[in-house]
Amino acid sequence: MEFINKLSKNLDSAGEIDYLLVIISLFFCLITSFILMNVYKHKANSLSSKYQISNIIPLLANITFLVILIVKSSLALSLGLVGALSVIRFRTPVKEPEDLVFLFFSIALGIGYGALQIYPTTIIFVILIVIIWYFLSKSKEDFSKSFNLVVECNLEKNQDYFDNILATIKENSDEAQMVKVEKDENVTMLFYKISFNKIENMKSLITNLENSFKEIKFSLYEVKSID
Repeated sequence: MEFINKLSKNLDSAGEIDYLLVIISLFFCLITSFILMNVYKHKANSLSSKYQISNIIPLLANITFLVILIVKSSLALSLGLVGALSVIRFRTPVKEPEDLVFLFFSIALGIGYGALQIYPTTIIFVILIVIIWYFLSKSKEDFSKSFNLVVECNLEKNQDYFDNILATIKENSDEAQMVKVEKDENVTMLFYKISFNKIENMKSLITNLENSFKEIKFSLYEVKSID
């Protein structure tokens, strides 16, 4: 009987939650997180793991929403969450600061809507999206044309890679030239100088390299002179 009484009390206290408000807040969290995902895809200047990060933005926002919704009414759960997060270690670093900004933006959406702060979260979200959209679109006007591409592969296992990689690079760039080859025991390093007129061509090259050559590693970086 005591267990039934405790259970009924817990259900009564849980009934105090405004479930309609929770559903509305969850709906806004879903919509805004997918909007943020598309803004990141189209306006971010990130070059590394762009599509992988964009896919986790809605998931991260809604997981944060769930966590905040659970712990916001309990001090004990909040302290337990702090203890749990303190032991988490991220082994894969995020290489570009812009990626961190968007991930933190996604977490902020989950916190705001999880706390049922629908109006301020939505208003601030719209303002920031407008700023990101126009600020990042202007930054693309300063797009640099010259890049270095370094490809790490095993030519002994994949002998066709040598010609196929160069062909793929030429198809997706304005100019491409191989400048250096380094051979190790099992790894061959291929160095290219590439130029693009549009950032879309660079994105297309990255996508084609990832899809066509699953076993290679590559890095693409801007050619900068030291003043």
